Amino acid sequence: MQIFRLDYLSCFLTIVATVLVGRKMWTGLVISGINSLIVCVIGMHTSQYGFIPANMFCICIYACSLRSWLKAPKNEPEAVMGVNCEPAAAETTISAAASHRSRIVRYFSRTRARENFEENTSQELNCLSA
Repeated sequence: MQIFRLDYLSCFLTIVATVLVGRKMWTGLVISGINSLIVCVIGMHTSQYGFIPANMFCICIYACSLRSWLKAPKNEPEAVMGVNCEPAAAETTISAAASHRSRIVRYFSRTRARENFEENTSQELNCLSA
């Protein structure tokens, strides 16, 4: 009995999983786990038993990574967007936006203060000249 060409399926799943993990999607870890099971089956059928413990270890790593990925707090950006973005990068973006906002507020505050000063000065000059 000839088995389905699992090597081609494994090759395809490797490419798909790599692309998904590269896009920081947790489904890439699931596909990687399925691919590791397929490699274990290939190892059994070809008597290459060294593949089995290595891929079982990989499956454990994928399961732990998937568990921690899905347990992310709901207020973090990756939980909302479905991707994993680094918290440090998010904090940097937020602090940069806050810094930019405070500069804008300071600019308009200074501009408004200058306008108020000019208006008050012109009113005082009008009172003195009248």
